[in-house]
Amino acid sequence: MKKLLLASILIIPGIALSEIEIKKGYAVKGKISVIRDTAKYRSVEKCNAYATTKSKTVAFTYNEKTRECTLYKSIRSILEEPNATSGIIKEV
Repeated sequence: MKKLLLASILIIPGIALSEIEIKKGYAVKGKISVIRDTAKYRSVEKCNAYATTKSKTVAFTYNEKTRECTLYKSIRSILEEPNATSGIIKEV
């Protein structure tokens, strides 16, 4: 979990500092930016890292059952989902 928290902080000169709040057991619902299901994105850590590279992403959900990494442009709601782990990006 410490690695995940360290990886969730984005430090790039010229870009605002961001922090990602991880919510295990929850799925984000909202406007989808992109869905990835290849091996390159098949873990919470990899999905989190991918989300931090996309400037318009406000959240992500990794679904362990479907092995999908979904990035969101906006959040409508956050629902309990036992197979999901989500991250909500917050500007610091």
